[in-house]
Amino acid sequence: MFPHLFNPYRYYTSELRELLEELNESEKKKELALKDTTSSLFRHFDSHHETFQRVLSCLSTLDVLLSFTAYSQSCADMCRPIILQIENDQQPFINIRDGKHPCMLEKATSTFIPNDIILADKSSNEEWQTKPLVLVTGPNMGGKSTLMRETAVLAILAHVGSYVPAVSCTMSVCDRIFTRLGASDRIMAGESTFFVELSEASSILRHATRHSLVLIDELGRGTSTFDGTAIACSVVNDLANRIQCRTLFSTHYHTLVDDFEKHEKVGLGHMSCMIEKDEETSTKETLVFLYKFVEGSCPKSHGFNAARLANIPESIVELAQTKASAFERWVTLKRILLTMKKVTDSSQQHDILQFLSQLKLH
Repeated sequence: MFPHLFNPYRYYTSELRELLEELNESEKKKELALKDTTSSLFRHFDSHHETFQRVLSCLSTLDVLLSFTAYSQSCADMCRPIILQIENDQQPFINIRDGKHPCMLEKATSTFIPNDIILADKSSNEEWQTKPLVLVTGPNMGGKSTLMRETAVLAILAHVGSYVPAVSCTMSVCDRIFTRLGASDRIMAGESTFFVELSEASSILRHATRHSLVLIDELGRGTSTFDGTAIACSVVNDLANRIQCRTLFSTHYHTLVDDFEKHEKVGLGHMSCMIEKDEETSTKETLVFLYKFVEGSCPKSHGFNAARLANIPESIVELAQTKASAFERWVTLKRILLTMKKVTDSSQQHDILQFLSQLKLH
């Protein structure tokens, strides 16, 4: 063969031509044999497909049971959950004592802080744990999102029949679990972060029932403070009054906490922390996360602590703290002025004006 020619020619000897013919015949026989073998295998599987399906089902069930057994022995504090079928006139509830995140057992067996997660349990001695909806506040990086993910995973494990990492776990049946966690956009669909937030919230409000478990993490952060607070307030109001389902709703909007502080169906909880130094004249503070879910609201989000951990220059953090303090004073002034409108006693008005004269607004 001469490849450099425009129209190459191939030359064969008579012996080589015979060998090529034998090769072609062998290839045809091989393809025919493989085709017959494949067809035979498929016919065999087809005639016994019900048997194979039963075998696979048994193996799958055995695999799940073995996995549950191995998992139940992976931690000292594991319990068998109790799932109750309640009557229609009873309030769905959840009661998890000293629960841990199932995915953190191997990495942090001795350091992970367990928490009680109790919603709408009328037998609880704590009033806030008898409410179906709890507003969750706390510092940035304080463990709010982890607590909510933990709640969802523990509920799923309990419903599929697995042991759960907790001292005790009792709950009524959850018909569905809804989550609105994290923040991301859908660039290919032309949907912004805020639009995705609202779409997921809309789905929750349309499909959730009183037997659902709802977990919403910082709804409204994708837009302005005023719009975000208003939307979050409306969603909380609908979940608490109309749907009345078990809900954990985390937020950094402290005005939202003020609005629902005395609501009969809304409790307040926060991820606790310890401030070693918190002086008004100082711009520095040492924040120790306790990762414990306790009653009440957290007065601050302590975002400046997260800024320092992210190595934001100290000069920028100090300026931000100064601006934040000024903004807080203006908010305080606004609340006082709104209070004055409701005060008719002249002596009380005088006391308020005297307090305003001492308030530093610059």
